[in-house]
Amino acid sequence: MADKKTSNAEENKNVKAEKADSAKKSKKKNPFKSAGKFFKSVNAERKKVVWPKAKETLRNSLIVLVVVIIVGVAIYAVDSLLALGLRETKQLAEPSTSVSETVEDTTAAADTDTSADTTAASETQAAE
Repeated sequence: MADKKTSNAEENKNVKAEKADSAKKSKKKNPFKSAGKFFKSVNAERKKVVWPKAKETLRNSLIVLVVVIIVGVAIYAVDSLLALGLRETKQLAEPSTSVSETVEDTTAAADTDTSADTTAASETQAAE
């Protein structure tokens, strides 16, 4: 008798497994039903959304605008200070020459060129 009970239990398990497999095979999802179910759930979630009032939206927009302006000014200030510091550092690293020294150097170079031209011209005339 014990053997009959176990064999019946095994048969029942096998029958249930076959039914489950056949049910899975026969149940193909209808894509239109799935899409309809999706859009129904989207609509249900849309109804749950609490939209802000116009006054709240304006207030939040102004807050964002003010914060953006403040951050922009802060970035500009830091950038300007860093640029000024780099410019000053570069000037300290270069040998300093004043405008008068530059003019004197240019004048001296021009005098040298002029005297060299004069000397060359007088030598040419002497050779003739």
